[in-house]
Amino acid sequence: MKEKSALIPKGIAGKMIRFFIIFAIVMGATYMVVFVIQLGVLQMIMKSDEKEQLRLVAGRSEESLTTIIEENLKARIEWAADRTDDELWIAGHNIKMLQNQVEDIYRHPENYSRCPVYAPKKENSGKPSLQLLCSDGYENISPEALERVERLANLEPILREFLIQNDHNVNIGIATMDGLYLDMDRLAEYKINDDGSVISLDVTEQVWYKGAIERGEVFFYPIQSLIYDFTEVAYAAPVYVDDELVAVLEGSFKTDLLKGFMEGRNIGESGFTVVISDKGQLACSSRETGELGKDVSPEADIRSVVNPELKNVIDKGLSGESGVSIVTVDGEEYYAAYGYMRSYKWMQIIFVSENELMEPASGLLTRMKDISVRVMRDQNTEVMKSLLIAILLLLIILGVSIIFISQIAKKRALPLSSMADQVKKLSGDNLSFEVKDEYKTGDEIQALAESFGAFTGKMNNYINEIVNIMSEKERVNTELSLANKIQADVLPCEFPAFPDRTEFDIYASMTPAKEVGGDFYDFFLAGEDILAMVMADVSGKGVPAALFMMMAKTMIQSQIVARRDAKVVLEAVNNLIWSNNREKMFVTVWVGILDINTGVITASNAGHEYPVLKEPDGAFEIIRDKHGFVIGGKKNMKYTDYEIQMKPGSKLFVYTDGVPEAMNSNRELFGMERTVAALNTAADSSPEELLKNVEREVRTFVGSAEQFDDLTMLCIEYKGQQAGN
Repeated sequence: MKEKSALIPKGIAGKMIRFFIIFAIVMGATYMVVFVIQLGVLQMIMKSDEKEQLRLVAGRSEESLTTIIEENLKARIEWAADRTDDELWIAGHNIKMLQNQVEDIYRHPENYSRCPVYAPKKENSGKPSLQLLCSDGYENISPEALERVERLANLEPILREFLIQNDHNVNIGIATMDGLYLDMDRLAEYKINDDGSVISLDVTEQVWYKGAIERGEVFFYPIQSLIYDFTEVAYAAPVYVDDELVAVLEGSFKTDLLKGFMEGRNIGESGFTVVISDKGQLACSSRETGELGKDVSPEADIRSVVNPELKNVIDKGLSGESGVSIVTVDGEEYYAAYGYMRSYKWMQIIFVSENELMEPASGLLTRMKDISVRVMRDQNTEVMKSLLIAILLLLIILGVSIIFISQIAKKRALPLSSMADQVKKLSGDNLSFEVKDEYKTGDEIQALAESFGAFTGKMNNYINEIVNIMSEKERVNTELSLANKIQADVLPCEFPAFPDRTEFDIYASMTPAKEVGGDFYDFFLAGEDILAMVMADVSGKGVPAALFMMMAKTMIQSQIVARRDAKVVLEAVNNLIWSNNREKMFVTVWVGILDINTGVITASNAGHEYPVLKEPDGAFEIIRDKHGFVIGGKKNMKYTDYEIQMKPGSKLFVYTDGVPEAMNSNRELFGMERTVAALNTAADSSPEELLKNVEREVRTFVGSAEQFDDLTMLCIEYKGQQAGN
């Protein structure tokens, strides 16, 4: 029985051998009829199996590849949109910081000297220069208007630093209500006519000017520049003093900046990327022509000219969604991965041709079909040859024929059967197809096996790439979390801070945003009856700002211990930072030094937020103290001391701009009015409960919107010497 099983195997080979045995016995016409019937049945079965296998492989291949593609594209667009959004956020954050400086100059002009300003000069072409533009001739500028812009010219170092941070930055300037425009750029030649006269510019008619006033906040808008011969993205913000509009700030960068980011995020040879503004404008495209080409007007709503599929994707992206869709662009099918940029409600779309992504699966299925056709044709040929040999030599060489046919059948059929069994076992973590020696037949069977091996190899590579991407993201998040913890540990964080001192109660907190930043607070006893308090905010974000914060905190603390005079401390620290400030960073600082015996706080403010004071039995009110220039912005700056008389029961609240500038999903700021209201709802609580209530109110206001800045606060309640005794 074992010998029979070895000679006549199961499956297709066994059917062929049995068929020839029947042919030898029956012979003649009867055998021919049976043979033809069996051959037809065999072909039908093989064709049916072939179609079912191809359908199953095609379905699973397409489903698996589509899932991998969509997951990879979704992860790619979320990462890419977040990186592009960071660039817009940094530009917006810089102009917000400039708002505070301009507001301070309008509030305290006496603190700023008059600096000369000049019309554009051709010799300044190619280098950063501050230029004055107007619409009605320089001779018609009023003395008062000229004085204002000359005091604003004190901001030249900050404007210059903003401009040279990136080669793609075009300009940054200040437009006053008098129609004057103080502009910092490298393109003076564009502002001079052929006859040598300076161009006339009415800033009140500019899109960015009107947009900033209409929105009342930072405003981004892609435009074809009226002055320069290229497309740019302009951003602007209004400046208010006591609810009165006094100026509009404006900056711009070339769309080539966004294009540079996008070219590194394209996929494949057919891939391209676009950025679309909140008004549907095509802010930037890496495609030259067509529905999404660079020749589309940057100020037009792209949704009015594209096909309905593209319009639907753009509408979804601008509504805050992220996802992947298949759309038609210029008559070709593309995968479109779209992501939302939350800072200013823009969106980004990465396109890649569906044919290019699906080509590996389509090519594999085509090769499988070709191989199956060849195998069927070769098998039919061999069957007919064997039939003729069997008819002529059946009686003589029946035994030899059976052995010969058995070997041929094993060689042709058994590798296919083994290959089918191996394919069925591919699942879970086992996705590797091994090309065994028995498949190396030198014909279509070997080609089919090698094709399966190559396909499963690509599948494993896709999975490994996804795992590597997720691992790298987790590593970066871990390092940022550790840096955030180290930064928080250097601040006073044990409360009560001075359990043996009953003359006062102090509490502070810092709730970090998603990355390490530059906010910090500090308080310490600088003498037996001297309490020093510091609240500061470093420009920028990330690890550089955190390192700069550590340096500034150490300098301020050492200077307070040595000098005990708030304005002198700020002047000394300013010169120390200025002397070794290669990165041109700066920090806003409020310093207060409390005489515990008398309750008098001697304070000085370097461009920081206003403190808020509560008298005994009164309500919290803002102290609009005199602001000095930011620390590190200009050498040999002078600062002013002022006094705050703390009475038993008085409370003082200081903070960074993360509190009033907290923003909800509607792009509304928390503001000082809500800040003071939050303080007064818990006015009689301890400093700790008071800060927790402010944070609670901010969180409720912000809701599901992402936090972009640290919430840093400090509150001291003065109880006086009677409490100490």
